[in-house]
This record gives sequence, structure tokens and C-alpha cells, in this order.
Amino acid sequence: MKFALVLAVSLFPALANAQACGTRDLIAELDATDRAALQTLVAEHPYPEGNLYRAEKPGSTVTVVGTLHLPDPRHAETVDKVRPAIEEADLLILEASSEAQAQIQQMTATRPEVFFLTEGPTLIDLLDDNEWARLKEELSDYGIPGFMAAKFKPWFLAMTLAVPPCAMAQVQNGERGLDMLLEEVATRNNVPIGELDDIDQLLDLLAGDSLEKQLDGLRLWLSMKVEGDAELTTMVERYFQGKAREVVEFSRLTLADKNVPVELFDEMMQGILEDRNTAWEPKILKMIEGKTAVLAVGAAHLSGESGVLRALERAGYTLTRL
Repeated sequence: MKFALVLAVSLFPALANAQACGTRDLIAELDATDRAALQTLVAEHPYPEGNLYRAEKPGSTVTVVGTLHLPDPRHAETVDKVRPAIEEADLLILEASSEAQAQIQQMTATRPEVFFLTEGPTLIDLLDDNEWARLKEELSDYGIPGFMAAKFKPWFLAMTLAVPPCAMAQVQNGERGLDMLLEEVATRNNVPIGELDDIDQLLDLLAGDSLEKQLDGLRLWLSMKVEGDAELTTMVERYFQGKAREVVEFSRLTLADKNVPVELFDEMMQGILEDRNTAWEPKILKMIEGKTAVLAVGAAHLSGESGVLRALERAGYTLTRL
């Protein structure tokens, strides 16, 4: 399953102001047994903590920034820390630039068949009565009429609902996540921008599954929902503690507790993390060779065997957590 909340926050920078929407930190509420189980899972992965690293080898220095793609006033401190590195850099590398993301948004008009069910049955027909009722309950907070939402493709509806209603004002006001704030610094200093994803790859990642798999993913997204916006609060608070890996492993534990097949979650993470990391590795190494660069990608991409930090280590870079 290539979408749901984790996918939404992994790809797009201006989705929600989770601090303003804050409710509960679900990880902080774990009992001692569950917390120990979570830490065991986290410890299995290389570089499980930290959002800021320096990677060095002769002739090349890279500042690696694990980003949060959501607006938050606390980003100002991170921008201040990273600004000198960007000002001195030959290149800033992002997952996707603001221009590329704007192009995807424009495609809702130019390529509606990617985003909407333009023929055949709608979601009202494709979901059972209980599933549709649950969706209508979610939609009521967004002001989206059911007849309109029924024509959304499942992946697009899941991403739309991943933006909590309380965050819509921030989105509409143009507040940005850390990636785009760093891009702004680079643009002001005439530092070139490199991109790891392209539009066609992103659309294939988001919309490439069959309709049936997309429906399975929408059901998975519904199963991940907790009261209020607790998922977002948990993710954001763990990010600012430098513990993005905890969010991934906590999501896996939570689904297991709900008797949702963990394989579905692992398939989703394979698509949005591991496969992308693997595809990025040769691009990153080519881009940074012989350069001073800043590499800014979602914090969940830093840890793990396929993560960008391990990739740099394999390429002979010495890593220092900042």
C-alpha cells in the first residue's frame, strides 16, 4: 500500500501544522512493557536517532538534514543551524522542489484520470456500507460533500484526509515544512537545487497500484486513525526529539495490536522508504562527489540499512552526529 498518513507526510511538505492540532503523544502513553518492545525494534536499525549529521571524506563534505515536511514554528531554529552550511554549499539536494510539487497539484486539472474515478463505479459502490459511513464521518469535518469525495481515487482521498481540518488554515496561508524553508535559503543565495524524485516517479508511487490495492490501502488508512490528531502529534513530537524511527516502529506495533496484517504496513514502507532509498543512493553519491553539499530528506529516510546515512557510510564517508 503506497499511501496513507505515513505516505502523505513522507512526500509533501505543507500538509499540516501538527503542533497547532496537538492532542496526545501516543508513544508517551505506552506502559513499560510496550515501551521496551518498541525500543527493541528501534535498536535493530542503524542510525535510529538524530536529524542532523555531517558526512566527510577527502574532497567532499555533506550536511545531512532529516526533515519534517510539516509546518512548525520550531523549524526556525533548525534553519538557523543549517543556513551557514547552505550558504557555503555547491548544492542543496531535496526529495522534490516546490516547483515539482506545484506541477503535481496542477495535474489534478490536466490529468484528472490519475486523481479521480472518471468512469465506472464510485467509492459508494466500491466500499461496504460501514466503510463508506466511516468515510462520510471523516468528510463531515472537511466540508467535502460525499458525492464529490466518492469520485476521488482511493489514494487521493487518503492523502486529502491526511490533512487534519484544524490545519487547513495553515495550508491555505502557505506555511511550509522544513524542506521548503531550506530551499528558500538556497534560492536567496543562488545555490543550485538537486532533486531525487521526479514527477512521473512520484505519481507512480502514489497512484500506480491497482484500484483494488488502493482500496485496501484506504482501509488500512482508516484502521490507522486514532481519536483526534494524535498520530500527527506523536510524529511531530518524536521528530523534534530526533526519534523519527520510533514513529515507524510504533505504527507497526499499533497495527499488530489491531489485528491488521503487518505485511500491509511493511509493503507500504517498502514502497515509500526502502525502494526510494535504494533508487536515491547512486543519485546522491553522484551529486555530492567532490562537492560541499546539503542533503535534506524526510527524517524517516535517514535510518536503516537502506537509509541515506548507511549509504554514505558504504561510500566511505565518515559520519558525525551534530
